[in-house]
Amino acid sequence: MPFPVWSFSLGVALVVAPGPSVAQLASPGDLPKKLNQGSPCVTAAAEYHVVNPWVLKAILKIESDFKEKAVNRNANGTIDVGMAQINSIHFAKLARYGIAPTELLDGCKATYVAAWHLANQLRTHGNTWFGVASYHSVSTCQNTRYAGLLWNALTGWGVVAGPRVGVSSLRDCGYIAPIQRGSDRSFGRTTSTTSAVAFDVN
Repeated sequence: MPFPVWSFSLGVALVVAPGPSVAQLASPGDLPKKLNQGSPCVTAAAEYHVVNPWVLKAILKIESDFKEKAVNRNANGTIDVGMAQINSIHFAKLARYGIAPTELLDGCKATYVAAWHLANQLRTHGNTWFGVASYHSVSTCQNTRYAGLLWNALTGWGVVAGPRVGVSSLRDCGYIAPIQRGSDRSFGRTTSTTSAVAFDVN
C-alpha cells in the first residue's frame, strides 16, 4: 500500500533525533507536555538511544496504549511484556544487561528497552519506515501494517502532516489468534491473547 508523502527524506526526518531540519514537522520542544503524557520517560530514553521521541511514543501507544502492566501471550508460545510489549525472545539478551522480564512492567524501564530495541532495528534495517516498523515485524504485511498504525498515531497527534492511511487487518496478514486463555504464573496475572500488536489504532 502506498503511504502519502512517505518520501525517504520524511522517513529520515521522522526517525532520527530531532534537529533544526525537522522543525517544520514537530519537535519535542513544540509540544513537550503532549510528548510525555502517559509515558514520562520518552524524551530521556529517546535521547539516550538516539531515536525520535515521537516515533518512540507512537510505538508505546500502538503496543499497549501506554499500559505498563500489559502482558500478552502469542500463538507461537512467546509472550509480550509491559508498555513496550517486549517479546520473550529478547529476554536472554536483556538478562545479559541485568534486566529481568518483570522489570519490563515498569513503564520507564520498558520505555528505555523500547528505545534500545528501536535503535537496534534502525541499525539493522536502516533509517527508513521499514526500519521503524521492524520494531514489530520484518514480514512485509505486518511491517506495512505497523508502519500505517504508527503513521496514523503521528498524524493524529499533529506531529506529521498528511492523511491517515488504511491499515490491513491482522487476519489479512495471516494472524491466527491463540485459543488458550489463562494465567501466566511467571507474572502472576491473567494474560490476554491478543495479537503481537496489543492495541490497534486505526
